[in-house]
Amino acid sequence: MTQPSSETPPLGELEIRVLEHLWANGESSAKGMHEYINEERVASANSVQSAMERLFRKGLLSRNKSSHRYLYKPLVSKADLLGTLINDLVIRFQADTPSSAAAILSAAERIDDEALDILEAEIKRRKEERQK
Repeated sequence: MTQPSSETPPLGELEIRVLEHLWANGESSAKGMHEYINEERVASANSVQSAMERLFRKGLLSRNKSSHRYLYKPLVSKADLLGTLINDLVIRFQADTPSSAAAILSAAERIDDEALDILEAEIKRRKEERQK
């Protein structure tokens, strides 16, 4: 998967739902996505197709013609997109190191112990790499 560009465009609620579904399921047509979205909320087929097209234009989805329809797939992983969005915010707010660390700690309060263990191990690994 590719890295999202810096200053990733803002994402609407419907676009986020589309991405979440594609990350979990790999690919979907607009019709399939519309059926999925309508299980949870009412959205027109046109709105769903437009959201998928916007994500394609933003460089977050790829699409391939299959018979008479397009199949859309994510071009970025969820982790890469979240990382880019967080970095963009830090840059936009010109956050200094203490403010950035405080923001990360604040976000960490909302994640479970397993995620904190993963984060702790990754921080340790990166520190060890820097010391080499």
